[in-house]
Amino acid sequence: MAESVQLIPRELKELQFPVARFLTLEEQAKYEEACKSFGEKARNTLNVDLKGSNLFKVILLNQIGIKTATLPELDLIVENNSKFLEGTYEDAPSVVLRSAGDSYNHNDYVAKGLAKLIHQKKFPHSVIIEGLKLKEDDNSSYNLSFVEGENFKVIKAPDFDHKNNQRKFKKINPDYTIEFDRNGTRTLYTRDNGVSGLCFNRGLDLGSNDDGLADSNGDGRVVVVSGEATQNLDKYVSELQKHKVEQDKKLASKYKVAQDILDEAYNQAEAVFKSK
Repeated sequence: MAESVQLIPRELKELQFPVARFLTLEEQAKYEEACKSFGEKARNTLNVDLKGSNLFKVILLNQIGIKTATLPELDLIVENNSKFLEGTYEDAPSVVLRSAGDSYNHNDYVAKGLAKLIHQKKFPHSVIIEGLKLKEDDNSSYNLSFVEGENFKVIKAPDFDHKNNQRKFKKINPDYTIEFDRNGTRTLYTRDNGVSGLCFNRGLDLGSNDDGLADSNGDGRVVVVSGEATQNLDKYVSELQKHKVEQDKKLASKYKVAQDILDEAYNQAEAVFKSK
């Protein structure tokens, strides 16, 4: 017989938490089919095998409904099972932008387009852009550029500024803040201008300094996230906290009533004692 039973709320038991895994052959086939809708020059940029990855591939995968892991999600994988990603590199479906232009000629047109897309001319700090889609564009060195897609979002990311290049860190938070630690085992790499992809390298370091947006090799892997939670855990926790506050108020009210009754009884008993 079990000595104890852990009381896990039914709502938590019923949550279907996301599962991270590598891209399958079937999903790769869907990706290759989607690539056929682009012209020959753009397909050269998108021509990435199952064992391979680049920024354009992960963005197109998301565009056709195959959700790939964000940078914070990749970091969560490292936190839970670092061996899963060791020895490979993984691209996130987002970019970091540090200026409205790029010293690397191949990226200059793309960087200017992104700056225009987010309506920003000056960059006191880096920004991360999520929710991008691909557009065929003959003016781009990649024959592709970026437009606003589903869940488009611009996030201020000062921790990705060049001043933090080669700093050690422990963790990347969901809001893209980085927990720097001189005793950390991983390193952040940054550029001083332009646009870069975001990826973990073979040693799980964070690269935000790669100016070769289309680069790919056999070490690359695409991490797919499937099985989204059926309800928002943060919302559930918030509801639990709200319920606790309400219960605490009711308990405090009952306690006050009981205390008033006891005080009244005490006063009556003291009055009787003094009258004798």
